Amino acid sequence: MVAALDGVLILELTQTLAGPFGAMILGDLGAEIIKIEPPGVRHNLEGGISFKDESVYFLAVNRNKKGITLDLKTPEGKEVFLELSKKADVVFDNYRTGVLEKLGVDYESLRRINPRIISCSITGFGSSGPYRDRPAYDLLVQAMSGGMSITGNPPPARAGLPIGDLCGGMFAAHGVLAALYARERTGKGQKIEVALLDGQIALLTYCVPDFFVSGRAGGPVGIGQRADPTYQMFKTKDEPIVIAIPPGTRFWESLCRALGVEELASNPRFDSAMKRRDNSSEVTAIIQKKLLTKSAAEWLACFLKEGVPAGPVNTIEKALIDEQVWHQEMVVPVDFGGEAVLLAGNPIKMSGTDPIYRSPPTFGQHTDAVLSQMLGYSSAKLAELRREKVIE
Repeated sequence: MVAALDGVLILELTQTLAGPFGAMILGDLGAEIIKIEPPGVRHNLEGGISFKDESVYFLAVNRNKKGITLDLKTPEGKEVFLELSKKADVVFDNYRTGVLEKLGVDYESLRRINPRIISCSITGFGSSGPYRDRPAYDLLVQAMSGGMSITGNPPPARAGLPIGDLCGGMFAAHGVLAALYARERTGKGQKIEVALLDGQIALLTYCVPDFFVSGRAGGPVGIGQRADPTYQMFKTKDEPIVIAIPPGTRFWESLCRALGVEELASNPRFDSAMKRRDNSSEVTAIIQKKLLTKSAAEWLACFLKEGVPAGPVNTIEKALIDEQVWHQEMVVPVDFGGEAVLLAGNPIKMSGTDPIYRSPPTFGQHTDAVLSQMLGYSSAKLAELRREKVIE
């Protein structure tokens, strides 16, 4: 079976999380990714948990890639990169604004030698504007976007997952796919920019018109802080659960039956979403008192029987052994050094093409193979580049 992005060659100049994650999405879909790292120490977060002497942080976002070393700061290294760029479809980076220009490998330079090249850059704040030169990390963009101000009990709180970085990578992958499609029509590449702060502002979605129409910013929406009494977390006899009945949906009567309080469904104080919201504290108290009489498993069985949207508040450990997660192949074994490491799978399911899960590279693992096969470099040429510390 031919992969969806078979034949697409991407040169990856990224480190840490946002860039590697975005490029990996494209690699899962079949693109050939050549990850280029400078000779010396690998640019990933050291320390923490490792697998076969490699950081699991690196393994988590770098499968389906070939790894080479190349010093772009040297004239020889830049020349090698430009030769590779003539054959590439995409250059994918997450350098700070202005770095590619200093190296002479920015989009304007690359398109002169390859008009079909697509250059995708992830930055903190974009290549223009008053913040263009500021450093940016996930915590900064989560805080600056306003998202933290409505998260937590009490707010502000950072999301447990690095959504600033991860969304930046996802938006970048979307941009590359769109640019590849556009190139099929125009024959020309283009420059893509994704700013991490922009990505977090995009996630505000309905908060944006809410503010500009009402003139008021939304309040906290952490668990237990919503005005909707049937859309929150509750305690049971043992473990917490969530009931997720949005206002205006049909599940109120079903919830009352499952709880054994059918009389609430016809109570004139609670017979509409607006009335339940107006009497939120009372409704919440009634539901909570009832839920404390049984275990989470017993209540979830009752809710399932009545079709009530509810579920457990899983720990990461429980989520990763969940039967639905495994059925969806969202935990997958990937070979690394002859042993399987379990990684998160690709959520994109396609009927005609399957995702690819190949080993992450060791540091500089494919340097000789890539440069000899793609550029025809001899062993003598490779040895010379190694002596000059252009490659490692």
